[in-house]
Amino acid sequence: MQICRLVADSLVDFDQNQRFVPRLAESFDVSPDGRTVTFKLRRGVRWHDGKPFTAADVLYTEGLLRRLDGGRRHQIFFGPLDKVESPDPQTVRALYKEPFAGALVGWRETLIQPAHVPIPDDGASPLDRAPLGTGPFVFVQWDRQQQIVLKANLEYHAGRPWVDRYVQRIVPSPDTLRAAALTGEVDIAPLGTDWLATHADEPKLPFRAQVLPTRVMQMIYWNVDAAGGMFRDPRVRRAMTLLMDRPGYVSRIQHGVYRVPSTLVDVWGGDPALVPMPFDPNAAARLLDEAGLLDRDGDGVREGPGGPAAFTLIYPTTTPDFREIAQMLERSAAGVGVKVTLQGLEWAVMRPKVYARTFDAAVYQWSLEPLPDPYAYFHSSQIQPGSGTNFGGYRSAAFDALAEEARRTLDPSREQELVRRMQAILHEDQPCTFVAIAGSVVAVARRFRHPDLTQAGLWNWYPGLLGWWVPPGERKHR
Repeated sequence: MQICRLVADSLVDFDQNQRFVPRLAESFDVSPDGRTVTFKLRRGVRWHDGKPFTAADVLYTEGLLRRLDGGRRHQIFFGPLDKVESPDPQTVRALYKEPFAGALVGWRETLIQPAHVPIPDDGASPLDRAPLGTGPFVFVQWDRQQQIVLKANLEYHAGRPWVDRYVQRIVPSPDTLRAAALTGEVDIAPLGTDWLATHADEPKLPFRAQVLPTRVMQMIYWNVDAAGGMFRDPRVRRAMTLLMDRPGYVSRIQHGVYRVPSTLVDVWGGDPALVPMPFDPNAAARLLDEAGLLDRDGDGVREGPGGPAAFTLIYPTTTPDFREIAQMLERSAAGVGVKVTLQGLEWAVMRPKVYARTFDAAVYQWSLEPLPDPYAYFHSSQIQPGSGTNFGGYRSAAFDALAEEARRTLDPSREQELVRRMQAILHEDQPCTFVAIAGSVVAVARRFRHPDLTQAGLWNWYPGLLGWWVPPGERKHR
């Protein structure tokens, strides 16, 4: 996605303070009733292959999202969108069946695709390996497992980037990547949260270590339709959260850079008075007793109507963080008579299992959108194996009603109230154990100058990397 956002454009984007700004759209207007969004497109924009960009590309992209992935992305991004029309080549009008508070967010998340390079119904496309866009950088090459190379789009509609080339190196080993940062071989690299615990900001280093907040939520999904149905009872799910030493994980493993949330709503602010559940195995044991999970045969494992209190917890092997989370829960659960079997999986193997909901419990991670909308993650309509994102199968009529109203309301204060009420329901029901909100420690080469960094990150906002530059006397590449 990082590469795609540099190569492609959306109609609108967020600035670093999460305010909407035009991108491919020269201007945008939301009707008073919230049911019509009109975009006036920039003139003279061209695709990287020289073809002109027009409203036809926007209409094609919207139709593409309706067609692919069973319409999953379309439903998440566009909600009650009825149709998109183009009265002329420079105007796009999106018509909604009802007011949709997230309308502009959907158009921000949708990178416009070229209609003249159509993607077939099976989704396979040459654009997968050689993306074509209208964005500030042009795709040059992809050397598998080595690097992706982009060059500045000298004819970009907002002015060419000051950086001539962008090279994304693929470095599987965190130790190798850190060594490359220390020698100045790479200019930007994640350092890991342990860096702050062992290093000071030494001026002789070729980089500055910058601590950034993120919208990344680490969590454990509980599949309510698996593991003998033990996770259907919210008392069991609350017990699982009480068994996860989240404060210990944040302080010992992540060195205080991460923080413990009440729910994923904390990423967006939410209710600061809502206190996260503590690490309390004794309270967890009492909840398991109340839920009827008891060790009746003295073998050290509780049993219930659906069988033993045992489940398999899968986690991706892409980073040690996920293994740490899984192992911490395994140890504390064993202490109260719950047997957890751990299974680390490559992401390519794990992702289909999560989307198909063929798992008991899963350590997962989301990078949440900038504006609050828990709908996609917990509304019952998203329980669609293969396409939905309510992976645990959580069902709550009260939550559904609030999520639907929040999507319809255009009053920011009312929306905030509804989101906080959703937060309270999720806190009580614990459809997931919300482990931590991640922070990021990033090495940035000292020669670079850039705008102030916010929760939007290094460049997941507009103009982002367009604002990065190096003074002439400090340039490494000439």
